[in-house]
Amino acid sequence: MRNFKHKPGTVDKAKKPASLAACVLLSAVVPAHANDSTATLGAGGLELTVSADITMEKEELYLSSKDIRVNYLFRNTSKEDIRTRVAFPMPEVSFGPIDNIVLPQPEKDNFVDFTVKADGEPIKPELHIQALSAPVDDSAKPAFPEGADITEAVQRAGLPINAGLENWNPTLSAMSKDRRKALVSEGLLYDDDSNGDGSPDGLSPQWSMRETYHWQQTFPADKTVKVEHHYKPVSGISFFTGDESDVDTISETFGKDYCLDQSGLAGIHRLLNEARSASAAGKDDLYVFATETEYVLHTGANWKGPIGDFRMTIDKLFPDAVLSTCADGIVKTGPTTFAVERENFTPTHDVRFVVFRFGDAG
Repeated sequence: MRNFKHKPGTVDKAKKPASLAACVLLSAVVPAHANDSTATLGAGGLELTVSADITMEKEELYLSSKDIRVNYLFRNTSKEDIRTRVAFPMPEVSFGPIDNIVLPQPEKDNFVDFTVKADGEPIKPELHIQALSAPVDDSAKPAFPEGADITEAVQRAGLPINAGLENWNPTLSAMSKDRRKALVSEGLLYDDDSNGDGSPDGLSPQWSMRETYHWQQTFPADKTVKVEHHYKPVSGISFFTGDESDVDTISETFGKDYCLDQSGLAGIHRLLNEARSASAAGKDDLYVFATETEYVLHTGANWKGPIGDFRMTIDKLFPDAVLSTCADGIVKTGPTTFAVERENFTPTHDVRFVVFRFGDAG
């Protein structure tokens, strides 16, 4: 596994730290009506669509930087059973030289330990993986347009799409130097070494990874189906040493994206003072960590009508941590938990939150 830590006192934000996405319909196999909106699982990849007959009556969402749990209650409002493909798309995971992504289980393709049940019965989902072009050097003309699907090119090169797997460096090391340099020239890899000698330690992928878990699901006519998901999110982590400039850096970096207010900044200032005191006492390995987590919520609008009953809980996990998020109407419900409740809710934005904690990532 590669090391994504930053130098103390600096922040390199990951592109879209990964977490979970809400269920969406894909590829209706037995549509209830001819006018159902459908899609196909074709060579171009999975395509998202909208359900005309299935409502989301309830969603209970628990979010933390360590664990995400979701319970849904769906109802097929039509008079016929619907068998369709249901998918759970993940936000993109970036692997560039400055991206600070740490995979929960880097030795597995299912590195988030995603599990799903329907009415209490476990389901083994399929996994669809894409490599999307993410050029590292913005000043150079990229070999592939940003966001282009380069899955086949990566596979032809014999490289794992998931560059967080433990076999990433061994795969590069097994290649000849000329082969590695050729992949740099082709634009698949970026050489971060000033010598440009194609050393495996200096090479980074010029793509991000998109994963989607999907499975066939039957929704009986005029009945409810309970779907449960569980997984470990991929979060972006930065750390700060307590320098005087850190408050301004944090405000500029996180302020707008996470609606960081004066109360939150005051709490962060307290944490930075702790880090500074620890450094003065010779404890140089204690920092203030900022952990960013995202949940793709807007796809909940792909079902018929609004979400009837919606409840979201965000858990900062530690009472002394500082949480900041732009979620509307959030209220404190416990020493570490905050909640949002809505009725007839149509999500239009995703959920992002950041947790600041001294001593350990929160």
